[in-house]
Amino acid sequence: MNTIRKADQLMIPVYINEKTVLDMLAIIEDGFSMVSQVNYSEHNEKELSQKGGVGVSTSATILSKFLKINIEGELNHSGNEGKDQSVSKEKIHTNVSLLSKFRKLLVEENILKTDFDVANIKIGDFIEVEGELQKNPLIECLDKFIEIIRMATIFTEEPELGKKTQVKNKKRENETLIGQITSFINELKHSGTIDFTLSDAKGTVVLSAQEQYLSNDNVSELLGGRFKILGKVIAVHKEKSDSIDLLRKSSLSVLTDDLLEEMFSGFKAEDMKQFNLPKLKTKIDGPAIIVIPIAIYA
Repeated sequence: MNTIRKADQLMIPVYINEKTVLDMLAIIEDGFSMVSQVNYSEHNEKELSQKGGVGVSTSATILSKFLKINIEGELNHSGNEGKDQSVSKEKIHTNVSLLSKFRKLLVEENILKTDFDVANIKIGDFIEVEGELQKNPLIECLDKFIEIIRMATIFTEEPELGKKTQVKNKKRENETLIGQITSFINELKHSGTIDFTLSDAKGTVVLSAQEQYLSNDNVSELLGGRFKILGKVIAVHKEKSDSIDLLRKSSLSVLTDDLLEEMFSGFKAEDMKQFNLPKLKTKIDGPAIIVIPIAIYA
């Protein structure tokens, strides 16, 4: 029997924490099998026919196939003979079908919250929100700055005689700076996770995603499109005075606000305004929540 599916059950994930999906389903169903057997009855009919008559020449028979000329006199008798038989088939779940099943159970049990209202959200809630994802603004700004340095190096004019050494030194300085910034970014992601944000008028969602579960390990797949996020809330900051520290998972979290301001002051210099860099910030102001994503999908 075919089952009609809703569009939100036919999901295409770009991020899926398979272990969490399996664990949650095992808890809900008190253990489960990824393979199930389906039994059903099938009725087969076979047509019986009897024909008698006198044929003519071979050449005429060939003509009849093309010209549909009936050149035989015949007696026909036809009838149906049917029987029922039992058929067994195995159904195998994939990680995406299990995710769809898990979400369906959350909806049926009225566990999943789809209205992003920080005032009504508690730690431990399962939540589904939709919107455009942005990379951690601090990492995004640093990545863009590296791209600017590389582009500037590529389009540097051929040096005049006597200035080659000066240009080589400048390129060496740029390479050193890129290396330092890259090391800084790696420190922000040393735990194997990367933060994404999703914002609207009601507040901001900070997603603490594990890079290993990204489709093709490609962060860019999450950017520029509109996705749904299914996850579990682990922190709630309801007041505007509250904030989420984007450095909380790195050793840089021990630095004071004044020291961080001094470290990043160069990005706020007047000559940097000519570049379309995203706003550099190390904190997300409330109202905001932190969510461990189970799946991100279209």
